[in-house]
Amino acid sequence: MNDIARTSARTAGALYLVTHVTSVTAVIAYGAGALTLGVTLEFVLALGCLGTGILLWVLLGAAGPARAATFAGLRAVEAAVILAGTLPMVALTLTAPGGEATTALVAVHTAAFLVGQGLVIGVNTIVLGSLLLSSRAVPGALAVLGIGGGALVLTSDVAQLFGLIPLNGAVAGVCALPIFAFEIWLALYLIVRGTRMQGHPATSPAAVDASM
Repeated sequence: MNDIARTSARTAGALYLVTHVTSVTAVIAYGAGALTLGVTLEFVLALGCLGTGILLWVLLGAAGPARAATFAGLRAVEAAVILAGTLPMVALTLTAPGGEATTALVAVHTAAFLVGQGLVIGVNTIVLGSLLLSSRAVPGALAVLGIGGGALVLTSDVAQLFGLIPLNGAVAGVCALPIFAFEIWLALYLIVRGTRMQGHPATSPAAVDASM
């Protein structure tokens, strides 16, 4: 890897860690009633999602242009849904609704979490895992973990959406563990090793077609 690619990989890895820290601490902040802190953490989380999408598009785009662009686009959608989910929490900091109004606003935030950090992340992780596997940019086991983890989270969130399993319950938490492990492993791998790619230049239509 050249210096620019290595820096991009390390930055992407660091941003993945930032997304995990901010997502967990945001839940803790909201639970403690620190709404402004929770909103701030989710804003940083959204920026981290957007950054990882862009950087991995740059790193992996030549190996699979369509999938890299799809991943970056879905990561942007995830960031947008997260930001939209902060709006009802901002409303709670500006007013003192109480009762049904408070319940409704919290429900909107929960729905945004289910869609952005559930349905969308499930799909974009499957796309990313597929690209990592075909490009051999990371160990095969890591890529397979991403595909499996994304599929499991997607299935879990669809089940929650249709009321087949409890919303944000123990089953959903267990189903989220593989994707959590995938992102932590990927983050550390990017920081320590970068990617195995040596710059796959897509210099011909045949090269592009073979990578898709």
